Amino acid sequence: MNKFVSLFCGAAAMTLTAGAASAVTLVNGSFELGDNPGSTFTTQSAGSNAITGWTVGGFGVDYIGGYWMASDGVRSIDLSALSSGSVSQSIATEAGKTYTVTFDLSGNPDGGPDQKITVVSISGSLPYIATYDVTAANSRDNMNWQSYSYTFTAFSNLSTLTFASNEYTPFGPALDNVGIVEGDGIGSPVPEPESWALLMAGFGLVGAAIRRRRQVRVVSA
Repeated sequence: MNKFVSLFCGAAAMTLTAGAASAVTLVNGSFELGDNPGSTFTTQSAGSNAITGWTVGGFGVDYIGGYWMASDGVRSIDLSALSSGSVSQSIATEAGKTYTVTFDLSGNPDGGPDQKITVVSISGSLPYIATYDVTAANSRDNMNWQSYSYTFTAFSNLSTLTFASNEYTPFGPALDNVGIVEGDGIGSPVPEPESWALLMAGFGLVGAAIRRRRQVRVVSA
């Protein structure tokens, strides 16, 4: 490979790596850290910080241990204790930037309603309503988790992410495997405009170098 091409590819990789390094961080998205809920679950009241990184609100939540199958790891959340509860976490963001929250939902299979509604919100933005339908196929051993995503634009350098149950019964939405990335896609941040400009200019130079090498080879033949 041409030495210039090698140098450019290395620089491009460094540029994209720097973009990825700036990705936003969320603590304990799979709820594996916190006071041990044991083989069943524990009920956490409003104001509790027993689940590392999260603050409980509303009417409380159930912190699930081995009571049912988690989506990621062994722990998860029922967003309704005896009635609708919530969990929140404040995240460092950058005003004006777009972020995507990913998460898995199921529903407590022990009782109705069959459609579990979760309200996902970030401070300053319109909430997202996520619904999950519990069917006869759902059980504690087979929760049939589904993946969802929610994209928002930050309004400040500190944004509060909240997941709240809209079910006023003890059988709420189940939440697990929460993550967040910078950008409007799932899994990778969006490079800054100046990074794109650098990459496009570099690709143009690489193309020119390749064409020149071909011309030199034709003349030499």
